[in-house]
Amino acid sequence: MRISHSRTLSKLKNFSVASRRAMNSAIVKYSTQKTKFPVETNNGEHYWAEKSNKFYQDKRPNFQGTTFAKQQDLPSLPVPELNSTLDKYLQTIRPFCNDTESFERQRLLCKDFSEHMGPILQDRLKEYASNKRNWMSKFWDDQSYLQYNDPIVPYVSYFYSHKPLPSHLSNINNDPLIKATAIISIVIKFIEAVKDESLPAEIIKGTPFCMNSFSLMFNTSRLPGKPEDNQDTNIFYSIYENNFMTIAYKGRFYKLMTHNGENKPLSENEIWKQLYSVVFQGSQPESELSGIGSLTSLPRDQWREVHMELTKDPISQDSLETIHKSSFMLCLDLDQSPVTLEEKSKNCWHGDGINRFYDKSLQFLVTGNGSSGFLAEHSKMDGTPTLFLNNYVCQQLNKLNSDDFVRKVFTASSKATLKPMELPFIITPKINKAIESAQSQFKKTMDEHDLRVWHYNKFGKTFIKNHGMSPDAFIQQVIQLAVFKYLKRPLPTYEAASTRKYFKGRTETGRSVSTASLEFVSKWQNGGVSIAEKIQALKYSAKEHSTYLKNAANGYGIDRHFFGLKNMMRADDDRVPPLFKDPLFNYSSTWLISTSQLSSEYFDGYGWSQVNDNGFGLAYMLNNDWLHINIVNKPAKSGVSVNKLHYYLSQAADEIFDALESENKIKAKL
Repeated sequence: MRISHSRTLSKLKNFSVASRRAMNSAIVKYSTQKTKFPVETNNGEHYWAEKSNKFYQDKRPNFQGTTFAKQQDLPSLPVPELNSTLDKYLQTIRPFCNDTESFERQRLLCKDFSEHMGPILQDRLKEYASNKRNWMSKFWDDQSYLQYNDPIVPYVSYFYSHKPLPSHLSNINNDPLIKATAIISIVIKFIEAVKDESLPAEIIKGTPFCMNSFSLMFNTSRLPGKPEDNQDTNIFYSIYENNFMTIAYKGRFYKLMTHNGENKPLSENEIWKQLYSVVFQGSQPESELSGIGSLTSLPRDQWREVHMELTKDPISQDSLETIHKSSFMLCLDLDQSPVTLEEKSKNCWHGDGINRFYDKSLQFLVTGNGSSGFLAEHSKMDGTPTLFLNNYVCQQLNKLNSDDFVRKVFTASSKATLKPMELPFIITPKINKAIESAQSQFKKTMDEHDLRVWHYNKFGKTFIKNHGMSPDAFIQQVIQLAVFKYLKRPLPTYEAASTRKYFKGRTETGRSVSTASLEFVSKWQNGGVSIAEKIQALKYSAKEHSTYLKNAANGYGIDRHFFGLKNMMRADDDRVPPLFKDPLFNYSSTWLISTSQLSSEYFDGYGWSQVNDNGFGLAYMLNNDWLHINIVNKPAKSGVSVNKLHYYLSQAADEIFDALESENKIKAKL
């Protein structure tokens, strides 16, 4: 609801009764919100609540307490040994050294560092880490996310695009409100499992993983900080006290209840009726779209200034707080009907910049033709927890009985009718100008980006495993070969390695370029090398990559260690270590190729932006029978093309497939 500040009083008489009640309620709630207080969790976060989580857990008959049961047993993130990190660095830098003199310079820089500032910084880091279970957590959250000024979308977010449901579920898939009802109902069940702590702790190959992200997943949002702080924050609310969600529709936001007065989940019919009310019974003047959501697409310094102006009014303040408190958001993009993989990916990744609230941690979306997906804000959660959530949602969608579910949707379960509440905002001329600027900047930013989907159906991870290689390491070799074919040289390549085996573990860098990978791509492009030698080089490079990535996941990569050492520098230190100023040292971590894998048999898209505007962002999925890479870049800035990389990925994959198939034929004859 968009309200002109100068004419607020005169317009009030024209509001509906529901709108006036909503505004009065907003003022009352705003005046009492200070009765809440922050509660500290066992993991050190604070959430706003009237009563602690334990108070509600003790009253839940199905509470199990298993989800976070292993948190206290998780090991602390280690500080790698200095000399080990320097040795690994020299191994990773060698492919970028054009001659022996260049490599010798790197060796001498490492020697100088190990004999002078290195041990000092290492001792400081060990001391800093001595009373912390994760020494990197605050550094990483602040410097990689909350102090980052670029817009959340496209730079600090990621998306999943859900596959269409099978044909026997077409009654659900083809009706956007029924599809939205199904998604909401399933997410509510997931929330109930989080409340009961009945989700089993994730255990990978016998090792428990940190589940902290699941306690931060719902009822949370990124929050613009004060302009003078140059930093955002995250705000968390009680998952037990805020049993509602928000809907975005035509750029407006609505509060929808998810539970009744007894805190029991609403029926499918009660959810659907609220959605129907939003779409068909609300006031939706076609001539004017609310642009509040577009403000969250601004660079963060600009959004902080506008946010300060917006929150001066208690009505707008309360509406923002309602969005922040809500369990999650669902965006109804009923005027969009994406069909191709690129269209679906673009809608999930950014949409129109209006019907979103990019600060919100979790946003599901449903379009007019039933296409669905998900968008996440990245600052407090990496991809694996939201992958788990979305995989669960899609799995449950696919298990539905179409006739039974539709019957539930249209069978009234109670006489009471819950009404969604549109969230009002007071729009001053300054805010209106900011909205116009935000929409203009958003269009310019997204127009600068190209997106192309490489979806390869010739083989998938089953074929790769049959040839004795890790599917993840294999696709990294395909990427290295494609880049080498295109640009005739390797580029610094990042792969995210999960460190969730540690308390509050997030990621470490897997460096994909190695002497083995350079030898592989060089031999592959050499017509004088036999197929057997090429395959041997491929498999050896894949094995070396797996070893590096395993060490990184164990906390013994090099990039987070260097990051920690740099944070131990003090203003009164005599000098910056020459190693840290070296151009090649810094180039080696300039991620011109940034990659990450999150795979689900239920997705047909996953992606995010490039890390460096001079390179590519490659988000990939490895499924049983196909491979998928979302290719993103800024062509005018980088001078490289998503279409050309798409071509070389196909060429690289085809050539490797043919070589492995020919090897099979030779073995069969023997």
